[in-house]
Amino acid sequence: MVPLLVRAKMAAGVAHAVPWGISLDGLLASEIRGNTKAAARMAGTDYEPYSPDTVPEDLDLPLARCPGDGAEGWHWAATFAYPEDAVPGPHVQYWSARPDQQALDQMSAELPALVSERQGRYRSRVMPLPLTVCRHLVWRAVGDPAAVAELLAPIVSIGKKRSAGHGHVLSWEITEQPDADPWEFAHLHPDGSLGRTAPTACLNAADDVRTGGEGQMGLRPPYMHPACRAQVMLPAT
Repeated sequence: MVPLLVRAKMAAGVAHAVPWGISLDGLLASEIRGNTKAAARMAGTDYEPYSPDTVPEDLDLPLARCPGDGAEGWHWAATFAYPEDAVPGPHVQYWSARPDQQALDQMSAELPALVSERQGRYRSRVMPLPLTVCRHLVWRAVGDPAAVAELLAPIVSIGKKRSAGHGHVLSWEITEQPDADPWEFAHLHPDGSLGRTAPTACLNAADDVRTGGEGQMGLRPPYMHPACRAQVMLPAT
């Protein structure tokens, strides 16, 4: 396990919901789960999805672990995405959707005379889509460079609205940084700010690290699962 710099060359940028970037450990975990699903489908066996009622199994990622505050407060040694040479924003696009009345009629045995587009679950929507426009996204990590590169290679798009062309990745580049500080590459962005969710214990020995404050958020993937949430320091924005 060595300090790594992971760089994705982007076509135009990326769309994401939270105010900080996409997690590297989340990308790797998603790819491993996708491979496991495909293998189960090929074998004709069942694949157990995540459930809010059960604690998800921690996948074996090719990353080092930071012990955090001990016990269950550990996290993977990898940061969230940092936009390199970002174009100052804000950049906001909009997407719209409306119900297909003909399709609803074909799928339903009984349908009201009018499906309202103004209210209810089938109402029309116009939603904002915040974008980060940049040429590269950068992650720092401590891990196995060959295994990380193998998992990232098939990923051609990241973030939200990928089917609309957002988040298209042109290429991946993994560079070893053997002389770098492993703690720094596990926690901080290139500008020295906190680059991931982390327990307060991770920052006890650090001086003047800019953060996004404290709050409830996932500590490791799957980040949105209730069992993975904890009181953590949030990444700087």
